[in-house]
Parts: sequence; C-alpha cells; structure tokens
Amino acid sequence: MTRKLMMFGLLLFSSAASAMSLDWTGTYRAEWLHLDRPSLATPSERKSYGLHYLSLSPKIVASDGINIIGKFDVLGNNDPAYVDSQTGMLFGGNEPNPGDDSANNTMGQSKSFTPFRVSQLYLTINQEYGSLLVGRAPFEFGLGMLYSAGNGPFDHWLTTSDFVAYKFIVGNLSFTPMLGRTHVMDWGPGNPGMTQDEIIQIQYDSKDTGSMIGAMMARRKGSESSNDVTDTAIGGVGPATGGYSMTTTGFTFGRTWESFKFKMEAQFLKGSYGIRTATGENIENSSYGVALEMDFPRPQSKWEGGMKLGVASGDDSGTTSQEGFFFHRNYDVAMLLFNHRLGQRDFFRTNELVKDSTHTLSDSLDDETISNVAYLAPQLRYAWSPRLSVKNTLIYAQLMANSTGTANAKKDLGLEWDISVDYQARENVRWENRVGLLFPGGAFKDGASDLTNGFTYGFETRAAITF
Repeated sequence: MTRKLMMFGLLLFSSAASAMSLDWTGTYRAEWLHLDRPSLATPSERKSYGLHYLSLSPKIVASDGINIIGKFDVLGNNDPAYVDSQTGMLFGGNEPNPGDDSANNTMGQSKSFTPFRVSQLYLTINQEYGSLLVGRAPFEFGLGMLYSAGNGPFDHWLTTSDFVAYKFIVGNLSFTPMLGRTHVMDWGPGNPGMTQDEIIQIQYDSKDTGSMIGAMMARRKGSESSNDVTDTAIGGVGPATGGYSMTTTGFTFGRTWESFKFKMEAQFLKGSYGIRTATGENIENSSYGVALEMDFPRPQSKWEGGMKLGVASGDDSGTTSQEGFFFHRNYDVAMLLFNHRLGQRDFFRTNELVKDSTHTLSDSLDDETISNVAYLAPQLRYAWSPRLSVKNTLIYAQLMANSTGTANAKKDLGLEWDISVDYQARENVRWENRVGLLFPGGAFKDGASDLTNGFTYGFETRAAITF
C-alpha cells in the first residue's frame, strides 16, 4: 500500500511539474569601502569594511498568466539596525549569535551558519486589461526618490509592504489602486493595532514619443496603539496620544530626445504624528523634496554629460512642526555626502528619524540620506572602450536650514569630487572602483562651536553579477 501511495505521489508531482515552470533571477554582490575621516576631525575614526550578499528571486509560472514571485536573501545582515535591508553580511563578521561566537574567533575553523530570509513573496494574475497583485511586494515610483524597489545591482535598501493591488491598463495609461499593511498587532476582530497604506497611482508612459508622466497619492494611517513614533525625535513628550496620519502626494514626468533627456520627481508630505508637545500642541509634518536628472547622450562621441540637482526641505528647530523631508537611501548623488555619517554633529537632522543610535561615525554602513539640503551634481563620462569608462562628478551642496541652532552657523557643505572607473566585463558582470574627495564647507564648523572640518577621502571597489 505504501509503495502504491509513493508511486501515485510521484506521478502527481510529475504531472503538476509539467504544467508549470520555474525561472530564477538574482544578484551576487561583493564590495569593500574605506573612509579615512568621517568625523572630519582628529582622531580620524576611519572605517573600513567589506560586504557580500546574494539575492535569489524565483518566478513560478503556475498557469497561463498566473505567477508566484519571491525573493530570498542569502547572507543577509543580522545587525538589528540593518536587518530589514539588503546590505549583506560583513565580510568575516556579523554572526547571528554575537554573544556566543568564541568558536569562530581565534580557535574556530569554520564560520557559523546564517539564516535564510524571505523578503518578498507575492502572486500576480495577468489579464487582458490589467493585473492583480497580492502579497509582500516591492513598490517604486518615479526616480525612486521616496519609494524604491531596490532592484539596482548595488542597492542596499528597498520599499516593501503587504499589498492587494489591481493595475488597470488602457494603452499607454495605467491606473493602480493599492491597499497595503505595514503592521498588524494580532488577528483579533477589527485589528485595533494596525498601520495601513491607501495608495492610488496613475501613470502614462509612451515609448514611441519618449514621454512619461505620473501621479500618486498615498495615505498612511496608524492607530494609537500601533503608533511607534519616537516622541523625542520630533520634539514631543511622552507616548503617542493619537493615531498616525500622513498623506504623500507625488508627481513625476520626463521626456527623451536623441540628444537630451530628463526626468523629474516631486513629493509633498502633510499630516500628523499623533504626538503632542509639552504645551499640548499637536506635532505635524509639512515637508517636500524635488529631484531632477538630466542626460546629454552623444551616440557618435566618447563623451557624455549629465546633471543631478534637487532639494529636500529641512527641519526648523524653532517650530513645533517637522519640516524635514527624507529621500530614500537608495537615491545616491555622491559617494560620501548623503551616504555616510559625516562631521561632529547631525547637520542633516536624520539621526533620530532614519538611523539608530547604536552605531557611531566609524561603526555604521551607508545609512545617511538626503535631507535639509540643496545640491547640484554635474557629471562627465568618457567611454575609454566599449567595456571601460571613466566618470567624474562634482557635487556642491548647502544646508536648507540652520537646524543646530548655533549662532553664525554657515550653510555651505563644501565640494566633493568623485572619480569612478567602471568595467563591464560582460553584459551581466559589472565592476566599479570609486574615489571620493571631500572638501568640507563652513557648515561643518557649526558657527560659534568652531568644529573641525578637515579634508577627507574614501575609496570603494564593488562588483556585481546579475543573472
């Protein structure tokens, strides 16, 4: 009887397997970085670290138009500050049990086994006029300035949520209502402890004319019991006294011509944190961010130019509201500025809201982000050969607001010069070597405090294989 059941199971599995297919994609990435003086002072507090990471994305074609997609993280980061990222594991460290890893230090002959994590799992059903999506899926809009799916070969961060969405498609126009949940305390009736996203996205994209325009509105609502906003981060006192409610309104548009193309994104935040000040005032958010990218392709020339410019509003310490806007950490403008913590104070006002307090200048990854700044970054690229190119980028930035409250504080953040040598060994194999030279401006001296703003530099080499 057992033998017959086994044969029946094998036949059933073979029949099911013949009705579906399994495709794999993924990225293997290895990188090493050295930053000489993140404090811009003496002692230098230099930091050096290596990371390695593998992502595997299976796509199960269960039936015609029905797909199940997942994403597995191999050697994911186990540090509590970076566990929800795709930074990868420190080369030679970052064990899952740091309090009990003596066997892997001086006397060990092997590294500890690491957990296998799942960051995405969702179902798509494609139909003639649209598609249904259900599950834990990535989300991206425009340039990825605020929402980024983390699909780039060197992206360390990503935006995901548990979504139910339907994308209606009519020609070049799409309309997508989405319902997402980022937190549910339990499965009880009504789910009183819940944080939910309500998103509507409209997109027009014409490949023939090279024009694109899109708009989105996202509202995040969280009950008082699920509101975990740190009150000290935004000037409040005590625990949350109400629910979290924040509305994001975004626009993006772009156009492509033979010798010029551009793409722009603007985001506006408005809402309440559910936290009050000592005098009983409700703390609200009113912030904005704008990013513009321009390229000047020259198909017949080895030279090619580009430009990035943008602005992120800064928090005014003299008000009870929060005016600081935070770009997504995947959105890179410079190698050092806005990527790594720099200087002897939190000039961008990002420590409390987007980073943890357990890591220092020399003990942190690229967890800084763009906030409270206006920047300009022209770029010039030279194609040495079809596979080898050299890229030079100059970045100039200023603070938007004197967020430290120090008298006579300047806003000039200085000038950074990034030099990158990119080698495309094959279509799916990429190797980058970058040097960043930072000449800090007067903003890092913080006015009357007269802090040190000495020169610093960084070097990074990284390679990625996509498949």
